[in-house]
Amino acid sequence: VELYETAAECMDLLRLNAARQNVSMHLSGESATVCADRQLIEELIYNLCDNAIRYNNRGGSVSVKAGRDGGQAFLEVTDTGIGISAEHRDRIFERFYRVDKARSRAAGGTGLGLSIVRDTVRRHGGWVTARPRNPEGSLFTVGFPRYIPEQGGRGEEQ
Repeated sequence: VELYETAAECMDLLRLNAARQNVSMHLSGESATVCADRQLIEELIYNLCDNAIRYNNRGGSVSVKAGRDGGQAFLEVTDTGIGISAEHRDRIFERFYRVDKARSRAAGGTGLGLSIVRDTVRRHGGWVTARPRNPEGSLFTVGFPRYIPEQGGRGEEQ
């Protein structure tokens, strides 16, 4: 699965939602191919981007970056939203956990999106982190243990 292309496709699906919230979306990075279930990776990227839009401020932004670093492929989703306080950060990947229950209900959240992200990442042998971004917002980073180098065709796994 090509992370950069898949991120672009997911962002296209979410552009109308972003426009309704007056949130701009940006994609950067490079090609990074991982051995993964395409449908699960699409859902992972969609959930991260959807949350970044949902819990953003009007006029905010969402940035997605895909790339490679050593033998890993990564995806970063950064937003200028409400952020996640330290007291909640350890629990946000739990099923049905909501940081702001009132805002989640109003925005239509179920509390499952980030647990799906975590489960998908684990299933593929990767890792996910959530960090605050100053002065506001969050940075979610997903890493996968290996990628297929771009060599004009399908390369060997590293």
